Amino acid sequence: MLSSSNYMIAKSSLSRATAAPTLSVLSSASGIPHGSSSLLRDHGDGNFHKQQKRSFLGIVHAIDKRVYRWAKGVLPPISKTENIALGCGTIGFDRDIFGGSPSLQKLIDTYQPKLSPEEESFLANQVTRLCSLLSDHDVVTKKDFTKEAWDYMRDEKFFGMKIPKEWGGLGFSTQAVSAVLAKLATQCFDANATVAVPNSLGPGELLVRYGTPEQKEYFLPRLANGTLIPCFGLTGPHSGSDATSLIGSHCVVQKHPKTGELGVVATFKKRYITLAPVAGVVGLGLNLQDPDGLLGGEGEEGFTVALLERGHEGLRMGPRHIPLSAAFMNGTVEGEDVWIPMTSILGGQSRCGFGWNMFVECLAEGRGVSLPAGSIGAARSVVAGVGAYSRVRKQFRVPIAEFGGIQEAMAKAGSDGLITIAGGDVMNAIVDNHEAPMVISSVMKQNCTERGRRIVECGMDVAAGSAICRGDKNYIGNAYMSLPIAITVEGANIMTRSFQIIGQGLTRCHPHMSDLLRALQLPPSQEKEAVQTFVKQFHKIVGHGVSNFFYSVTRGIGATMSTTFRSKKAYKSGNDLLSHHEKQLLRLSANFALTSDLCFTLGGRLKFEELLMGRLADALGAIYLGYATLHHYQRRQ
Repeated sequence: MLSSSNYMIAKSSLSRATAAPTLSVLSSASGIPHGSSSLLRDHGDGNFHKQQKRSFLGIVHAIDKRVYRWAKGVLPPISKTENIALGCGTIGFDRDIFGGSPSLQKLIDTYQPKLSPEEESFLANQVTRLCSLLSDHDVVTKKDFTKEAWDYMRDEKFFGMKIPKEWGGLGFSTQAVSAVLAKLATQCFDANATVAVPNSLGPGELLVRYGTPEQKEYFLPRLANGTLIPCFGLTGPHSGSDATSLIGSHCVVQKHPKTGELGVVATFKKRYITLAPVAGVVGLGLNLQDPDGLLGGEGEEGFTVALLERGHEGLRMGPRHIPLSAAFMNGTVEGEDVWIPMTSILGGQSRCGFGWNMFVECLAEGRGVSLPAGSIGAARSVVAGVGAYSRVRKQFRVPIAEFGGIQEAMAKAGSDGLITIAGGDVMNAIVDNHEAPMVISSVMKQNCTERGRRIVECGMDVAAGSAICRGDKNYIGNAYMSLPIAITVEGANIMTRSFQIIGQGLTRCHPHMSDLLRALQLPPSQEKEAVQTFVKQFHKIVGHGVSNFFYSVTRGIGATMSTTFRSKKAYKSGNDLLSHHEKQLLRLSANFALTSDLCFTLGGRLKFEELLMGRLADALGAIYLGYATLHHYQRRQ
């Protein structure tokens, strides 16, 4: 990334290097001896000054071109996958934060999370009934649900909540799916995980958006009624959280040796695939290669998704993994030299190489909705269950709820719970608004799963001995053992926090950086257009930094004065409370935006400054969740 100081230094140096010889050439071309200032003054027809102006502009353009080429050479090459990732998903409120001036009123007016009467009825009846069929202790001990619970989930279409009604699903909103998952998490974390996958990263979502008519007609009704339980095979033994590497999972375009049908021959080794042991269909992420050019321009090489049913020749699904003490189904998906016809490529041949776009745009639901819903369930369990326990449990004939240490732990749990619920409501409304916010979904995943872990830890500290002895009356112990799984899956929190959030946010959500990066990626044949865009966006970035510096100072002074002289009754008025905290968040947003601009001075070194990016990710998460909490309060005051 380009440093503003480097740009100015380069421009100044090039100006000194080129100005003297250029003026010498101008003097010769006009018939004026070099250094004759009197003749310059006597030249009255104005042509010289026009020439001088044109020459000056020429110098500026030459400098801009050289700086552009220098920046192009300094910028690390952006891979095809990185380019796709930069263009996938949507930006909205996250861009407002990077801009330095987000608006609470805009957030309130744009996003209104709500449930329909049908969704409320499902939550009150079917979900309550399913919870009654689940004994968390029995599920964990036997490592499976009862047949009655499995059949009920199929019959009531728990696996098809996001599939449209026209295909036999429930057609529920994201807010409804989140509410169902959160309620299931209060009873059994394994039920939460089992229902979450088909309604987020399962092939059902991908089929609705990208499937061919034939694929939709065949798969969607079967997925909706539970005839087929889906899973998605992406992670391998050597790729882990780096889903883009697809190490050990590749396929080559070939023609069938007997029929001549076009297809691919695939070899893959997948690990940690949720629902694989019971799945009837798997979506496979493969790295497609076409060395012989058989695609003929229809589709291209790259990340491709294939749909294979259990029983497909060469497909092996198993053995089963046991993640910690959890009981949800998880296992392997493997195959060597498996023949896959083009009709089994999700979206058909034209969607070959398009898998990364599919995956990234659907990832927002898994990361931003399903996993935070588990933390919301944990928050409600701890605050309600452990809170009640602290009132009836006595020590020294005094309820332990009266002890300061207990109050501190419960206050932390309540605070993190409120923040998690508020963030989830806004995230659900964003997705229901047909957006796929990659950065906010990463913020939600990392922040909410971490807060969920802290909430359960606080509950364990308060419940103490009653929480560490396993049995059918222990309502928190299994959640405590399951939370590290949520921390790990769909991008480990360490990677998400220290690399992904800010790495993607700076390039994708900054108001001007994405256009500048695109200009630097243009081919030499488009250099003139690229230089113009580069210079224009560079000046905007500088202006953006200057304006946010001004806002940072003025808002800081204003917030300090407001805090110092505010009335003692200020917190008794809801509107005054909102106004005060919004001012604080606006100040922090300007500080964050200014710091983000200063990060560009690090250039390519920024991607190795993971401690810095982690702290910035914390700041971004705090600002987003702060606004979400004010949004939550405003809607309920």
